[in-house]
Amino acid sequence: MKSDYFDAESPLQEGWRVSVATAPSASISAATIHVALKARKQLRRHFMTLPGPLFLFFVFIAMILTHTPIHQVYVADHGVSTALNPKASDVMQSKTIVNFMKIRDIDDVPRWLNNSVLPAVFTNSSSNGTILPPELRGRVSAYNQLVGAVDISVFNTVQTKCQSDSPLAKRYGPCFDFDLELDITAAANNSERNLRRGPGSWYTLYIATANPDVYGRLARWQREGSAGGYYLSMATREVLVKITTYNGQLDMFTYQVFKIEVEAGGACSPSYKVLSVPTNPYSSSSINLILDILVGLLVLQILGRRLWMLKRQIRGQDAWSCDIGKTFIEWCSIIMVIVYYSAWFQVCNKFFASHFEDDLAELTKFYDDLYTLPLAQQRSRMGESNQPKVSDFIDTFGPAIEFVYIVSIVTCLQLVVHVMAAFQFHPTMNILTNTIVSSVKRLGSFLFIFMLIVMALATSGCLLFGPQLEEFSRLDRSMVTCINMLFGGYSYDLIKDVNELAIVWFWVSQSIVTLVLVNIMLAVVITSHQEIVDVNLGKRSFVGELALVARDVFKIYVLRRPDLFKKLTDRMEILMHEVWTTTDVASALNISELRAEKLITKLKQYAASVDVDESEHGPNAITAALEQKVGGQVLSLDHKVHDIDAKLNFLVEYIKQQQQRQI
Repeated sequence: MKSDYFDAESPLQEGWRVSVATAPSASISAATIHVALKARKQLRRHFMTLPGPLFLFFVFIAMILTHTPIHQVYVADHGVSTALNPKASDVMQSKTIVNFMKIRDIDDVPRWLNNSVLPAVFTNSSSNGTILPPELRGRVSAYNQLVGAVDISVFNTVQTKCQSDSPLAKRYGPCFDFDLELDITAAANNSERNLRRGPGSWYTLYIATANPDVYGRLARWQREGSAGGYYLSMATREVLVKITTYNGQLDMFTYQVFKIEVEAGGACSPSYKVLSVPTNPYSSSSINLILDILVGLLVLQILGRRLWMLKRQIRGQDAWSCDIGKTFIEWCSIIMVIVYYSAWFQVCNKFFASHFEDDLAELTKFYDDLYTLPLAQQRSRMGESNQPKVSDFIDTFGPAIEFVYIVSIVTCLQLVVHVMAAFQFHPTMNILTNTIVSSVKRLGSFLFIFMLIVMALATSGCLLFGPQLEEFSRLDRSMVTCINMLFGGYSYDLIKDVNELAIVWFWVSQSIVTLVLVNIMLAVVITSHQEIVDVNLGKRSFVGELALVARDVFKIYVLRRPDLFKKLTDRMEILMHEVWTTTDVASALNISELRAEKLITKLKQYAASVDVDESEHGPNAITAALEQKVGGQVLSLDHKVHDIDAKLNFLVEYIKQQQQRQI
């Protein structure tokens, strides 16, 4: 029996043809599309709201630097400080000249007043010896003109019974009440304030520029006080000198307070404070007001969004727990900006809505008239002066501008937190905040042990060095010193000669705190940071996602191209495909397959931006992420099915051709 054979066609034969199947087109599962569309909506919301906190932060920084021009403040402070409180290294200490911060005894105060304060403030002649006109007199460092008068006050306490009744205490002599406190403004009226004197009270002298003999006036005040027992003596508790100047070059008030406190041990503790306040920052440039308007608009935008979200939550459209952390931070930002402007309004109100300039003009005229009277009448007339009113008003400048500085600092920090919260959605931009949160959680109990050890070392430092060193004289100061030692802020040379056990205490503190505890804290922080970096390494790109959203927004809202994502969402409600191919997308949206393929690529990019984080996003995000993973598996299976179909089609066509030839 003979078998029939047929020869297979070869590619070398002339009539040979092969049917090649088309390459499989791109496809995406319906679940992945849902994840991508949701991710697109979230990314657009995040990136669209991101410029607001950033712009608010930078505009607020620019605004506070115009309200309080720090460089000009430094120039004004430096000018008066160089003349009235120079550095100790710049002053040649002698029997007549005393640097303020070098005052250690009550006897140094008269020399400082006569040889440092009065020559620096009351300048009546120029460097070449010519007499200055009245408007150029009373200037500190040539440009800072005295406002009102130099205020010199001495507070003397009263005698009291000594604490002990021992024979030694009885032979000691009088003791003084160092717990007695009396506000310098405590007086019934201006007359009592100007003329008061005596134990347990303030003894005050005002020296104005119009005074023809400032040195003689100070000497007479000292003699009268010494004779009456209310000038410098054993009963003196505090010496207060206040000088206010105005710099027309900078349009700025400078407020200086020289304070000398006499301790119960007899030593004097001098302290110095200088603050400069711009009188009208809006007069220098119109941009200052523009910055205030920009800050107001940005805060109103945040406030409007928060109120809109609150309305939706009240109506039940959004959950109350929705973005509760970010909501709290935004409300804090709004409140801090409002507090800042409230503080700034108080400062502006002192210049624009007060009668300060009128009171100052009245005071200047009073002094001009006062010194035309005979010396005997000047004292009784001094009781009519409104100098206390002007001085008390000037005293409010310091606390007001200090409060502005404090609120500015807190507001800047709050706005930084606001910006960090806006970046929290992206794993490559929230590394710092996540590291801090993770480290704090791990270091909670450890910090308690750390503070116990620091307190033990601080207490031992008090006992060893407190009697000789101010830094260890109290427990709170000792704790601050111990913590400063961790950062190299306190040297061993300062304690080595105080106590023989200093070297032991220093070694123990450095070994336990620095070598062990601090390194443990550092290791925890580094570990937390490394874990966060390893989890998110290479998964997402902030710049790539920003560019993706920016292109999307630009094409839709600028170039006015149709929103294919929205169209696809609408078509998916009608066409129930488990897997959408390029052909399906092109047919559903009536676009070319090339555009459909690009759309699928963008959908995959959006879907890839979904992170699985149950603690932050909840079960819905996990479900969406799992759908994305499943969608990837379906996509891979779809490619395989297309390959098999192509091969089967090729075999079927080949078999049909062979059968036709046999027939």
